[in-house]
Amino acid sequence: MGDIKLKDIADALNVSSVTVSNALSGKKGVSDDVREMILKTAREMGYNLSRYEKSEKGRKIGVIVSKKYLEVGISFYWAMYQKVAYAVSKKQGVTMLEVLGAIDEDQGILPQMVQAKTVDGLIVIGWVKKTYVEKLVKKSGVPVVLLDFYMQGVSCDAVMSGNYVGMYKVTRYLLERGHREIAFVGSIMANGNIMDRYYGYKKGMSEAGLQIRKEWCLEDRDIISGELHIELPKSLPTAFVCNSDLTASRIYDALAEKGYRVPEDISIVGYDNYLFGHSLAEKLTTYNVDMKGMAEIAVKFLLRKIQGSEKRCVIRFVDSAVIERSSVRTLE
Repeated sequence: MGDIKLKDIADALNVSSVTVSNALSGKKGVSDDVREMILKTAREMGYNLSRYEKSEKGRKIGVIVSKKYLEVGISFYWAMYQKVAYAVSKKQGVTMLEVLGAIDEDQGILPQMVQAKTVDGLIVIGWVKKTYVEKLVKKSGVPVVLLDFYMQGVSCDAVMSGNYVGMYKVTRYLLERGHREIAFVGSIMANGNIMDRYYGYKKGMSEAGLQIRKEWCLEDRDIISGELHIELPKSLPTAFVCNSDLTASRIYDALAEKGYRVPEDISIVGYDNYLFGHSLAEKLTTYNVDMKGMAEIAVKFLLRKIQGSEKRCVIRFVDSAVIERSSVRTLE
């Protein structure tokens, strides 16, 4: 077989040679599905992709995580970083992690790896102050992708869990099992993720024609420090929908102290499917956060920006599914 040319791939797929070239180069104007089909066909036909793949290899990706997210239990964001590092390694790149302290965030001090100009792009995992993100985007000189949060009015990509839809799904799960007295647990003003989850809960309740009782919207943390602290309401609902599995575990402990059983007396659902070292973990019904999918998309977005093949800034929401276990009782 002779050397495979772009035209051979184009003819095989009934597309233009320009489309094939743009797809292999990572340029805009080609959908992800078509791009993947062209790449698959090119490999199957034995086309030499080295000239296109080398632009992704050897990239140095900086990852920034706020210190406060790495100090609570087995950190969700530490696991997210590991998924990012793996996704980068599959592209034959390397990651550099820098933990952002509160003082540096408050004073707008850029990460050392940015000051030293040692990275080709940045991924910021978990919410940080808008003023800091704005400075990072403006002053770093490299593309920035936000992972698991976004900032309105800031020119960079963001990859999010399906916060609104996910919480709506677990709220519907409770409603379909006969629950009508449902409390929401989460400090709504703490960050955009919790606020979006609250509105997903609110949609579910509104669709069912149910009023949201003020005393059943519970704070779960100090907005400044992030420290978790929950007080049960005097009048208990039949179910709690919690903005995270960690918060669900704290509700579980508070109920156990007062002699209540889950799910026999009160039901609980969580969000993120990330709880370890707690007796609730094996029975908590929760919404799964697709960390692997989110990390892969964030890395893909960043590499395209580094290559200069994508100029638009987009927000991608990654949906997932409810993981059904045994923390919910069906009411008669």
